[in-house]
Amino acid sequence: MIICRLVYDCECITLMKKLLLLLLCIVHCVLCFDLKAQDDAESIVSGDIEVEGLENFWVESRLVTNHDGLTLDKVARPAGGNVAFLGHVQKYMSKVFNILFDKYPNEMLAMMGTRAEVHIEFAVNKNGEIRLDSITNGAVFGIDVVVAERLFRTYKKWTPARKNGEVVESRLELVIDVSI
Repeated sequence: MIICRLVYDCECITLMKKLLLLLLCIVHCVLCFDLKAQDDAESIVSGDIEVEGLENFWVESRLVTNHDGLTLDKVARPAGGNVAFLGHVQKYMSKVFNILFDKYPNEMLAMMGTRAEVHIEFAVNKNGEIRLDSITNGAVFGIDVVVAERLFRTYKKWTPARKNGEVVESRLELVIDVSI
């Protein structure tokens, strides 16, 4: 009786382990597929940013890959994917705007109803490092070279683009659409 019970318990445990492993594999595949689909879709992340004292603060970030129009085998990608990088941009911009509102509350309140697109053009070199090329409309919201460089420096390394199997430098554009 005891031996039968032990064999039955071992079979149940083995079966439960197999079911758990199968369930974990399914969840992993679904999550990876979903993130890959999101990453390849539009590479846009948007939402409200909470800034103490301001309401309706909206930021949309999108990444324009292959900005230079080259025919590439693979475009440059941030470690973790485009969606993860754009999520980082959202968090970083939230910190920036909270600091700006703390330092310049009257100026920020005077900007209510303002909307602007900040364009940050940059290059990913063969080593996966970022070189900032230009910032357009950044002055409207205090996004200057220092802020942009820190944004990229606080994120992981990038995977460079490939053309004909060789690593190449490529240009990209980060568009941050801000609306107060």
